[in-house]
Amino acid sequence: MYRIVREENKLRGTVQYFIEQEKGWFSKTWSRELDVNGVYGPIGGQTLDGAKAKLAIIKAGNHIVKDVVIELPRLGE
Repeated sequence: MYRIVREENKLRGTVQYFIEQEKGWFSKTWSRELDVNGVYGPIGGQTLDGAKAKLAIIKAGNHIVKDVVIELPRLGE
Protein backbone atom coordinates (compact mmCIF):
# COMPACT_ATOMS: atom_id res chain seq x y z
CA MET A 1 0.00 0.00 0.00
CA TYR A 2 1.22 3.47 -0.87
CA ARG A 3 0.32 6.95 0.33
CA ILE A 4 1.27 10.48 -0.67
CA VAL A 5 2.42 12.81 2.12
CA ARG A 6 2.48 16.61 1.89
CA GLU A 7 5.57 18.17 3.47
CA GLU A 8 5.78 21.93 3.96
CA ASN A 9 9.05 23.70 4.76
CA LYS A 10 8.01 26.93 6.49
CA LEU A 11 11.53 28.37 6.48
CA ARG A 12 11.87 28.11 2.69
CA GLY A 13 8.18 28.45 1.90
CA THR A 14 8.14 25.29 -0.23
CA VAL A 15 5.79 22.32 -0.41
CA GLN A 16 6.71 18.84 -1.64
CA TYR A 17 4.74 15.63 -1.95
CA PHE A 18 6.45 12.31 -1.16
CA ILE A 19 5.36 8.74 -1.89
CA GLU A 20 5.57 6.40 1.10
CA GLN A 21 5.12 2.63 1.25
CA GLU A 22 3.67 0.64 4.12
CA LYS A 23 6.23 -1.75 5.65
CA GLY A 24 5.89 -4.72 7.97
CA TRP A 25 3.09 -7.18 8.53
CA PHE A 26 2.77 -7.06 12.33
CA SER A 27 3.74 -3.51 13.24
CA LYS A 28 2.83 -1.29 10.32
CA THR A 29 5.18 1.61 9.56
CA TRP A 30 5.59 3.95 6.60
CA SER A 31 8.86 4.46 4.72
CA ARG A 32 10.03 6.65 1.84
CA GLU A 33 12.41 3.88 0.75
CA LEU A 34 10.25 2.02 -1.77
CA ASP A 35 10.69 -1.66 -2.63
CA VAL A 36 11.10 -0.95 -6.34
CA ASN A 37 14.10 -2.24 -8.32
CA GLY A 38 16.31 0.54 -9.63
CA VAL A 39 14.73 3.26 -7.49
CA TYR A 40 16.73 4.62 -4.56
CA GLY A 41 15.89 7.46 -2.21
CA PRO A 42 12.63 9.33 -1.76
CA ILE A 43 10.31 9.74 -4.76
CA GLY A 44 7.79 12.54 -5.05
CA GLY A 45 6.89 15.72 -6.82
CA GLN A 46 6.52 19.45 -6.38
CA THR A 47 2.79 19.15 -7.03
CA LEU A 48 0.19 16.62 -5.99
CA ASP A 49 -0.49 15.79 -9.65
CA GLY A 50 3.23 15.14 -10.21
CA ALA A 51 3.38 12.76 -7.26
CA LYS A 52 0.20 10.98 -8.44
CA ALA A 53 1.69 10.54 -11.93
CA LYS A 54 4.88 9.00 -10.48
CA LEU A 55 2.83 6.70 -8.24
CA ALA A 56 0.87 5.52 -11.29
CA ILE A 57 4.15 4.72 -13.07
CA ILE A 58 5.41 2.77 -10.04
CA LYS A 59 2.17 0.79 -9.77
CA ALA A 60 2.24 -0.01 -13.51
CA GLY A 61 5.76 -1.42 -13.16
CA ASN A 62 7.28 0.35 -16.17
CA HIS A 63 9.49 2.85 -14.36
CA ILE A 64 12.68 1.92 -16.24
CA VAL A 65 12.75 1.93 -20.04
CA LYS A 66 15.87 0.73 -21.86
CA ASP A 67 16.65 1.42 -25.52
CA VAL A 68 19.63 0.39 -27.65
CA VAL A 69 21.27 3.58 -28.85
CA ILE A 70 24.21 2.24 -30.86
CA GLU A 71 24.90 -1.36 -31.77
CA LEU A 72 28.54 -2.04 -32.60
CA PRO A 73 29.84 -5.08 -34.52
CA ARG A 74 31.95 -7.63 -32.67
CA LEU A 75 35.71 -7.54 -33.00
CA GLY A 76 36.99 -9.72 -35.83
CA GLU A 77 33.87 -9.51 -37.99
